[in-house]
Amino acid sequence: MIALIDFVSRLVGDVGRFVDIFLNDLILGAGDPLSALLVLVGQVLIVASVGALGYAAAGALLGEIGVDLPSLGGRGRSE
Repeated sequence: MIALIDFVSRLVGDVGRFVDIFLNDLILGAGDPLSALLVLVGQVLIVASVGALGYAAAGALLGEIGVDLPSLGGRGRSE
């Protein structure tokens, strides 16, 4: 249980650290705008893919107990 708490606290701390590095080193520092844009686009892609996978996993888990979530792509089950 302690390992899980350490993992979550490190994960939250690293998010704050990433924001600090992104702001100070890439945007305000000597970094060029292209690298800041690439990092930002990469983060958006990662967040979108994790969100879609999380939505699918939550839909599968909730579907087992009878709760139906709306389909994201419009190609869900036809009823």
